[in-house]
Amino acid sequence: MKAQFQSIAVVVLASCFFFGAHAQINLLSNGITFRTYDNAANGTTHYGDLNLSGGSTGASWGWLTSQAVRCYGWMDVYGNLNVYGTKNFIQPHPTDTTKVIKYVAVESGEALTLVRGLAKTVNGVAAITLPEHFALVTSDSAPITVIATPEKDPAILFVKEKSKTNIVVAIKSSDFYEFGDIDFSYQVTGVRDGFENEDVILDADKVNEHNEQTVTKNVVKDRISASAQKAKLMRQLKNSK
Repeated sequence: MKAQFQSIAVVVLASCFFFGAHAQINLLSNGITFRTYDNAANGTTHYGDLNLSGGSTGASWGWLTSQAVRCYGWMDVYGNLNVYGTKNFIQPHPTDTTKVIKYVAVESGEALTLVRGLAKTVNGVAAITLPEHFALVTSDSAPITVIATPEKDPAILFVKEKSKTNIVVAIKSSDFYEFGDIDFSYQVTGVRDGFENEDVILDADKVNEHNEQTVTKNVVKDRISASAQKAKLMRQLKNSK
């Protein structure tokens, strides 16, 4: 098995090096073949899984290299996804069928969580309960930041309380007397639970090594189970009140 996976890694790398952009991998029911053309008449469809586990020193090689990969469906990544480019989503243009709209993902040095919305003060104060999902994925130890922007009236808003479960926003007293209660928009930002200490600057030759040490499939499963248990406890507490 190890020899087979080593052969896969070698052939994939060779195909990408020698054959250029038109190199393709065919996953067949009776094996794996490689070709140097992208003729649709010779296309193949593979139903099943291709599992590559371990690293270059593991029980089997885990390297699968290609210049282009298309995935029609979902993709689960148990670990980190490094992108040496932009992370885009493409949406058809609503009025011009010859064009698409490309949006680029927001980048940050932190694994941020975010919730936003609209609210209105009552007697100068607004108490906002944040969505349960935000609390479940947001760290208790990392700082929570809140942005509150008044709508229409030039009143000064300030944050009286904040946590990953709720925020309390109030109007400056003199502005409340002048404008009364106001509508405002808000944005609450936290950090993903378990990812509070992300390394931003890494040695270029240690990126893959860093990824292998950061997250494993079991760690992800443990976090999912912990989040589910936390949600169950929060619901029980809510129902008991």
